[in-house]
Amino acid sequence: MATMTATDPKANVLPLLEGSTWPNATEALALAHTLPVPSTRTEAWKYTRVAKLFSQPYNAPKGDATVTLPTRLPFDATRVVFVNGHFRADLSDDLKTDPGSGAGKGIVIDSLKHHLAHGPLKAHYGQIAPIGDRLFTAMNTAAPTDGLIILATKGTKTSKPLHVLHITSGDQQLIQPRDLFMLQEGAEVEVIIEHVSTALDVTSSLVNHVRECVLGEGANLTIHLLQNEANGPSHIGLDGVTIGAKGRFSIDTTTLNGSLVRNEVNVALAGPEAHAELNGVYVLNGTTHCDNHTYIGHDVPDCTSDELYKGIIAEKGTGVFNGKVYVKQDAQRTRAYQSNANILQGDDARIFTKPELEIYADDVKCSHGCTIGRLDEKGLFYLRSRGVSEAEARKMLSHAFMTDVLERITNEDWRKHLASLIDAKLEAL
Repeated sequence: MATMTATDPKANVLPLLEGSTWPNATEALALAHTLPVPSTRTEAWKYTRVAKLFSQPYNAPKGDATVTLPTRLPFDATRVVFVNGHFRADLSDDLKTDPGSGAGKGIVIDSLKHHLAHGPLKAHYGQIAPIGDRLFTAMNTAAPTDGLIILATKGTKTSKPLHVLHITSGDQQLIQPRDLFMLQEGAEVEVIIEHVSTALDVTSSLVNHVRECVLGEGANLTIHLLQNEANGPSHIGLDGVTIGAKGRFSIDTTTLNGSLVRNEVNVALAGPEAHAELNGVYVLNGTTHCDNHTYIGHDVPDCTSDELYKGIIAEKGTGVFNGKVYVKQDAQRTRAYQSNANILQGDDARIFTKPELEIYADDVKCSHGCTIGRLDEKGLFYLRSRGVSEAEARKMLSHAFMTDVLERITNEDWRKHLASLIDAKLEAL
């Protein structure tokens, strides 16, 4: 074990990681001791300062906290509840009998902690989201709080989405959820992941979330991720995804609240005709900082990917988009598209955007681009001349700006619900 000095900036975090019995915990803790805290000199963290996350002591997360559950979604979904990273069976639906979730019909949905001895878990855990030089991944691997396992056997499907509700309650907690989703050949799963917090007592907790997704041939995984955690907790998230032949992965990430938010999605298109679609919406105000960091690796021929991220940033909010598409030499007939568009409302709002293409194959169709601007003044004038108030006109134009991202969400019920949340946020700008 490496020696920790009093001047180590991680001294407030590392003691909480000791004594873990999770797989690879010992090795991960040793790496956590050696890896530096990312700084603005680190290219991947150039616009996101995380040193402040290590400036205070943290406590172990309390899974038995008393919480008030938010109102259920306005459509049928299987609810799975985690409180401060701990699975709460008492607050969740019956995951062994709910027919819409596929439970009992070839799909396992459960606490990851209950399946550490499971053979497929050992084969994939820590492989899809390797630590490498990632301090936060090392921290999570050293001592996960708990997480969700989804194991969908060949040809199984969910007939309704899973609603995974992560509730943060309490201050100065280090919460480290760890998920593993494994879909065998032809399986189809839809998951809504929502992060919320109790706004009154959460000011400086850290949620450090790692999710690994393995898609077999022809499998289809759809993730809807919503971050609506008041303005207190910070959220660091990493999705590692590998997609087999003809598999399809889709994730839409919506950030409406949070203090410091970092969403990283790393996708490997590992089989021919695999497809990845990454979409994002962020509506930021106050001093919220949201960093969307994506990487899509086209490793084999005949794969496609599509990214569209849009943000509206007001007051002293800061947005970051860094997306990279990497096309290997043998990945011929790649089709990859990437776009980031932003609207700034106010002189103090900021956006840093960096779309990237790195291509080593010849037969490809790839494009990338970014835009930064303000609301259309002519559009505002037109609506005002028709008797629309300035506030309502701004909301209408802002909503229209987001429309093409929302239209990519195939679940109509979730799309309508999300649109209503975004509209409520726009009214607050």
